[in-house]
Amino acid sequence: MPIEKKPNPLPSPLDYVPPNSVPYRVGSNDSWYTLAELPQVKAAGLSANDLCHFNFKTRKPSEINWYLHHKVGCRKATKDGKNYVFSTGDTPGIVYLPAVGAPLPVNEFPPARDTALNAWFGLVGKLGEMVGPVGIESIAGFAASLDHPGKGLGLTGSVNRLGGGLGVSGGAAFVFITGVNDPGQLNGHMQGDWDFNLSLGPNWGKVAKAAVKAKQLKPLVKLLNEMGAKTPSGLKKVLKAHPDKWAELVKQGKALKEAIGIDPNGEPNVFIFDIPFAGGGTEASVFYGVSTFYAVWENVE
Repeated sequence: MPIEKKPNPLPSPLDYVPPNSVPYRVGSNDSWYTLAELPQVKAAGLSANDLCHFNFKTRKPSEINWYLHHKVGCRKATKDGKNYVFSTGDTPGIVYLPAVGAPLPVNEFPPARDTALNAWFGLVGKLGEMVGPVGIESIAGFAASLDHPGKGLGLTGSVNRLGGGLGVSGGAAFVFITGVNDPGQLNGHMQGDWDFNLSLGPNWGKVAKAAVKAKQLKPLVKLLNEMGAKTPSGLKKVLKAHPDKWAELVKQGKALKEAIGIDPNGEPNVFIFDIPFAGGGTEASVFYGVSTFYAVWENVE
């Protein structure tokens, strides 16, 4: 069942109609992301999450679900059951889009996309196994937004492996996400790459590989180490207790963008690399992994 929470107080009443807006009847082929690609929405510079705020005056996923249920009439859920999706049968099934050329309220929306990094950095935990030619790996964690202090995303994923090997291993990893303005862009996102595990207690086999990848992200990795954040929940706690650390993350993220030429408006990419000596288990395998990811907004409160 979708996760929903009634806001108290309501940021907007159920009969709220955004100023300078036009009604839009949703259908089964619609989502906040397809609506954000409509000409009048793109002209206004609104992301999918901005469009939720435009309609409901909130960006919290659980509150957005509440409005979708009680205002839009959504009843169908995503595959993971956590969120509502639009359907032709929704009643009344109405959301609002900005009118063409209409001015937006001042200070309610993030900077224009061309000034955003569209990047996230954080930590994930991993657990994988390989039995002969096939295997699977699960990923879950948190990444802080390098554009919106106080906000981040909760990331889950699975990796279907095809190759050869045997054993079970787990560990921690850094995650760097690019080309993503809104967590929903990662829902169902797939990417593939060759990988290997040679785990005999600590993750010995990943040391060389991680060292090469970590070179470019060294300033961000160093900052996380200085913060003492060793787990996804630990990272959230540190950022809550020390908001100034978020400014440092953003600063290092901008430096990384300039150093390696990240295209913030390019295709989404989830870059995960293991933390040497932070793993366990016994596994020896070489495989091609196809990863599928899902993400939601998470506020650090």
